[in-house]
Amino acid sequence: MLPTVSKTRSTPSTSRPNSMFPQYLRRIVKWQQMDIEYTFWQMLHLCTAPKVVSIVHMNYYGGCSYQHTKYHKQTKNQWARDDPAFVVICSLLLAVATIAYCAAYDHSAAHAVFVVISVLLFHFLLTGVFLATCCWFLTNAYLREEAPNSHVVEQRVEWLYAFDVHCNSFFPMFVMLYGNFMVNVCLTLRL
Repeated sequence: MLPTVSKTRSTPSTSRPNSMFPQYLRRIVKWQQMDIEYTFWQMLHLCTAPKVVSIVHMNYYGGCSYQHTKYHKQTKNQWARDDPAFVVICSLLLAVATIAYCAAYDHSAAHAVFVVISVLLFHFLLTGVFLATCCWFLTNAYLREEAPNSHVVEQRVEWLYAFDVHCNSFFPMFVMLYGNFMVNVCLTLRL
């Protein structure tokens, strides 16, 4: 079953998907409120045991991982992360790797700034927005089950959850590609 959010209720929960994205963007600048430890825990498990993070967002404090996700859905009525720390840390790591690339190949400072901005905007954010939007649309349009009776609430997949899926899949690829690149640069520069 796909993680979903209710669309047809007339309760205050219907305004949550619309108000979630601006709230998410506001939290990007409040780095003191981000759960950095949990984000690094997720990043580690995305590389070592991706099934743990991809199936459910596990609780590193102990206890049942499914229960943590179930309680998150019940209390906040959303499946997506409400903490932008994953996107911020992934962007910072991508910027550091891009700066290292520019330093290894002796690019000018102006060119390095251009490369960092283009990698962050085009390779990570805009590609992620495009892929998340396509997957969100296809999932909501074609992959949902129709309710067999009128007692079931119609469900839809959240766009922010689709973007979380992009972030979860981008990070291991980033570690493999850029990690391999850094090792090769170190070996090449020593020769």
